[in-house]
Amino acid sequence: MRNRIQKTAILLAAVALFAVLACGCGDEKMTPQSENRKGLSYYEAGDYEKAAEYFSRALSMDNSDLEIHNNYGMALLQQKKYDEALREFEIVLVNSSSASHPDRLNKFAIRGKGLVYIQKQSYTDALTCFNNALDIKAESGWDIDILFYKANTLECMGYRTSAIDIYTEILSRNGKSEKAYQSRADLYRIEGKQDEALADYMKALEISEDNYRTYIGIYTCYASAGEPEKGAEYLTKASRLTVKNNEDKYYLGQVHYYQGNYKSAKIEMEYALDMGFAEANYFLGEIALADKEYENAIARFEAYRASSAAESPTVCNQEAVCYLAMFEYEKAQTMLDIGLGVPGSVARQQLLRNQVALYEERNELQKAYETLQEYIVSYPDDMEATNEYRFLKKRLGITE
Repeated sequence: MRNRIQKTAILLAAVALFAVLACGCGDEKMTPQSENRKGLSYYEAGDYEKAAEYFSRALSMDNSDLEIHNNYGMALLQQKKYDEALREFEIVLVNSSSASHPDRLNKFAIRGKGLVYIQKQSYTDALTCFNNALDIKAESGWDIDILFYKANTLECMGYRTSAIDIYTEILSRNGKSEKAYQSRADLYRIEGKQDEALADYMKALEISEDNYRTYIGIYTCYASAGEPEKGAEYLTKASRLTVKNNEDKYYLGQVHYYQGNYKSAKIEMEYALDMGFAEANYFLGEIALADKEYENAIARFEAYRASSAAESPTVCNQEAVCYLAMFEYEKAQTMLDIGLGVPGSVARQQLLRNQVALYEERNELQKAYETLQEYIVSYPDDMEATNEYRFLKKRLGITE
């Protein structure tokens, strides 16, 4: 499982923008341009507070430089000062008509507003911004970057098919985009299209052999197809990759989880959580569930749900499993209802099976029988469910 929202990671790509927005070189006297250059240097080094300080100083010397307002807005965005960042981007948009290249300035400011709205989970506003930025023909080299954000926004809104279409458009422009293949594969996998997902992961692997996500994706495709042994070799390859950063450590934790090495996975996921990877809560929840620590598992799953933009039927199912084990049937039913309320979920089969289990635990055999009737129509290959259906039919005395 992977949470595609990755809000922190989304913003990291924005750093390249500042090379475009940088002002011309000059001497090192304290001028708006010199302070702006210092701000850019600190931004690229990841010191956003210091960067904002220099951009602010530059604007105190020349408040009319709209490119510096854009830079300042991005630095504020990285500090999660969203309203202040929006103010800077609005200054650009209000005043850009008198600039020599208004379309260029507007494109970056509208893009910046879109990034803010993603962080504020105002996805409709974000989508509008990215569409408007794409309508501006200036700086077309940034269109692929903006398309990635648009696809991410659509995914956050639950429009996975539309997001897949955007990744397809990106690949039509750049057929060597590993990120686009991976992202589209992730969505195909969530949609239950394992063959399409596997094909995209394999294409991503052809482009680069040192990305944890690709190997994990291949494994999960094979596991979903009932062939985990085929995927195991890809986990082994992933475990041998060089860990370069905290994100790699998070994905290495996933590798160890899927390998069944829960001890290492737990340590790595707890570290990832400390580093801001909220998705690690899912894996910590699964590990707690495997250890029958149900209350801990529920807490982890709830933390995951709270950090996710979209409801996860899989997580709802796992919470329901915990509540079933604790004989908390009403709470289990609530989670099953939420999970089953999400259309097109690959977790629907598990949810229905657990719904049957819940009815049986409550001795509501007629409801269990009716649910199994629905289930075996959709999943006729599940012979265990078919046998259970026949048993319930006989027990209820149904002869038709």
